[in-house]
Amino acid sequence: MKVRGRDLETIISYILTVGVLVSLAVEAVGLGYYATGESLQVDFTSRWQTSGNDFFAYAWGTLLSFGEGVTPLSLIALGIVLLMVTPYLRVLASALYFTVERNPKYALISLFVLAVLTISLKAH
Repeated sequence: MKVRGRDLETIISYILTVGVLVSLAVEAVGLGYYATGESLQVDFTSRWQTSGNDFFAYAWGTLLSFGEGVTPLSLIALGIVLLMVTPYLRVLASALYFTVERNPKYALISLFVLAVLTISLKAH
């Protein structure tokens, strides 16, 4: 099944648009929820700072934090994670697309970019 190049642009456009809009919506809900609280003090504990062993550990910890209940800061952290994952998913989609289309040159380039992103997110 051949897919035209225009379809790839559409898929990537949807991934980026939906990723940014969902991230923005989650951030807005978190900020709105935060603004309705009794105190507007910011919690600067290390739990919500984007730190840790790597980004994937931070993202997983953010998802697990919802098991303890939804808080404004957990929603804001989730919005940041979603925003950071969006370009990663875009490159993953490109790599899959070029692999399915049997275009080895662009598949290898996409896989290289995906590897660099993965190493970067794993190192920070």
